[in-house]
Amino acid sequence: MRKRTVMMVCAALVVATVALSDDKPAAPAKPAAAAAPAAAAATTPAAAATTPAAPTMLGKSEAAKWSATTMEAAATEAQKKMLANGKAVTVTGEVVDVSCYMQLGKRGEAHVACGSKCIANGQPIGIVDADDNLYIVMAEEHHPRRDGQSDIRAMFAKNLAKTVTVNGMMTEMKGYRALFVSADDLGAMTKPAAAPAPGK
Repeated sequence: MRKRTVMMVCAALVVATVALSDDKPAAPAKPAAAAAPAAAAATTPAAAATTPAAPTMLGKSEAAKWSATTMEAAATEAQKKMLANGKAVTVTGEVVDVSCYMQLGKRGEAHVACGSKCIANGQPIGIVDADDNLYIVMAEEHHPRRDGQSDIRAMFAKNLAKTVTVNGMMTEMKGYRALFVSADDLGAMTKPAAAPAPGK
């Protein structure tokens, strides 16, 4: 009987061993010295090259406010309420040419040549954030914008299809979002237009 019990225990051990050998064997632990080169590889220039660059920052957060010319342009209570509802925001997203983005969904590196022409020829600039919200970007200063004395196009056009972080004043109306960025802060104020000659 004793032999029979020993044989049954041995058989059970063989069955258990076979069952365990069907499982994937655990990877042997790496010695600390072997793990060090792998960690060092993550900090090599090749590994760093795959890390995306930080977004370009456009506009300072302290410059995100309504300018005196914008406040002056708010002539009615409804217009003053619009400004009161505006808020200082920081938006991170891809710079797009709004016309082709809204018409054809064009964006990204493949659209840079076309989008650059559109922006150069007066089409609006926008930013599409990670949630696919589109912000139409404009110079904040009302009178200089109206009078052609500010131009933020060049600043944004050179960043077309790139990710940027922009500080500005945001308004929202009927599902549309506008981001007003200080042209003065971006160094995008142009010289005043020449006054028309008397009598013209």
